[in-house]
Amino acid sequence: MAHDEKSLAPSCSDHAITEVTSVEPDWTAEEERKLVRKIDLYLLPALWIMSLLSWMDRAKYAPHITTARFQLTSPSLGNAAIAGLLTDLSLTSSQFSFAIVTYSFGYIAWVPITNIVLSRTRPSIYLPLTMALWGAVTIGLGFVKTYPQLIGLRTLLGAFEASLPVGVTFLFSCWYTGAELGKRSSMFLTSAMVGGAFGSLIAGGVMKNLEGARGIRGWRWLYIVEGIVTVFASVVAMFVLLDYPATSPRLTERERRIAVRRLKVQGIVVEEKGKRISVKKSLVLAFRNWRTYAIAVAASLVSATLVQAYFYPLLVRGLGYTDPVEAQFMTVPLWVVAFFFAAVAGFFCDRKPLWRAISITGLLGLLSVFAIVTCNVYDFKARYVLLAFMTGGVWGGFSQSMAYIAELFQPVPPEVRGITMGVMSFAGHTGSIYGAYLFPAENAPKHLLGFGMVAGSGAVAAIVFFAIWWVDTRPKILAGREKRGHRSNSRSAAPPGGLPMRYEDVTLGDKPMFDDIIDKYQGAMDEPLLDLNNTETLRHDF
Repeated sequence: MAHDEKSLAPSCSDHAITEVTSVEPDWTAEEERKLVRKIDLYLLPALWIMSLLSWMDRAKYAPHITTARFQLTSPSLGNAAIAGLLTDLSLTSSQFSFAIVTYSFGYIAWVPITNIVLSRTRPSIYLPLTMALWGAVTIGLGFVKTYPQLIGLRTLLGAFEASLPVGVTFLFSCWYTGAELGKRSSMFLTSAMVGGAFGSLIAGGVMKNLEGARGIRGWRWLYIVEGIVTVFASVVAMFVLLDYPATSPRLTERERRIAVRRLKVQGIVVEEKGKRISVKKSLVLAFRNWRTYAIAVAASLVSATLVQAYFYPLLVRGLGYTDPVEAQFMTVPLWVVAFFFAAVAGFFCDRKPLWRAISITGLLGLLSVFAIVTCNVYDFKARYVLLAFMTGGVWGGFSQSMAYIAELFQPVPPEVRGITMGVMSFAGHTGSIYGAYLFPAENAPKHLLGFGMVAGSGAVAAIVFFAIWWVDTRPKILAGREKRGHRSNSRSAAPPGGLPMRYEDVTLGDKPMFDDIIDKYQGAMDEPLLDLNNTETLRHDF
């Protein structure tokens, strides 16, 4: 069914948004708090576990590169390789390295498309389905006999796992306001931190205890066990995850009404049953706007700095902890620091959401400064402390960049929002590919190439985020201050919970986001994209 284009007016008219934000809420602050807690209960635990299982799989395959041809180091390889995968399949190190890279091929091929599908289906079905498929592929990896089989399954694994991270960012943008996204993004990313800190140790324990059981090698058991757990978790997630605010059957009718209206009050365009715009129009709106490309560049640079997480065991060993198990344990404090920075950034940015991009700029700037200092300090203990601060900067910045991207595109239709996030994730993963070359073992222990590139990537990413804030947000802050200066003391009450009327008071300049595109391309399609002069439909809709 075609989308009722007029109902999209909240993102495209100053007058329309003012009409929405001036409506007196018909729910209490306590009702909204209870609803947000219920949303958290349904979404966060399930998505956290799904992400943890995905990151634990990646922990097995962290590539430790010694040359541009992906030659592998010895005890720091993926656990499966150490436990016999290379010898059982008669693989060379170059073949195994290529098997690692094929994951990215599948990931990059599907990630631009997955949110187009997700925005037109039920998240409670689509995300668990892709999880069940990657679990089945993981089980299949436990039975591979040849190199081509390994390549094929690794490619499929990348494609199926691509749906989760970008899907979570999209789903958060559909349920939470700008003042709620930061903490949830940080909380979600703790799954990556736990997976990174303990994934290899847990995998090693599984292989050690099941080696030879029923005549099956330990590395095969690792895949089989992880795959079974993943499939089981996907079945549970199907009965837990929410769909969209207007359509989720796990909420009551009143809860759905509040969930939709509290977002509309903030100027967020909400998916409504039977109403959507075409893929063609979604693509036009997404790719005709400079913000899409700016965010893609920023995501690629941030991912290049994030890839250092795969090399923590290698970097720690280079700092003097030569025992593999000891080196793995010494990475745990780095993840603890990452958790602290991400948590603090999330709470602060949710209190000051309009300054989220500035916070990201500061965190990435901190990362760059400590990376530069690390290039000139060779004392092991000092380098370990510097690496901890680098970890905090990159994970704090990464967690809030997820929230910022979700928030930046909330005033546009969900179909457009999903595409922009797919582009962002595509660009981000390409950054992780070239980032995999940054820490060759032959450069140990100084790793000047790696730390230098991390410093440069972090600095440029910080500049890009600051530029987006300066061009997009700062004028709207100034316009909002001027508007408030001329407003009488009889100003409309803020929404429940005391959140600022962001899209009325602050973020509107002469025109809200994407109006420039809509004005320019109004006549570019077979039918009008939006009726910018009609707010009666909006009032009725609201």
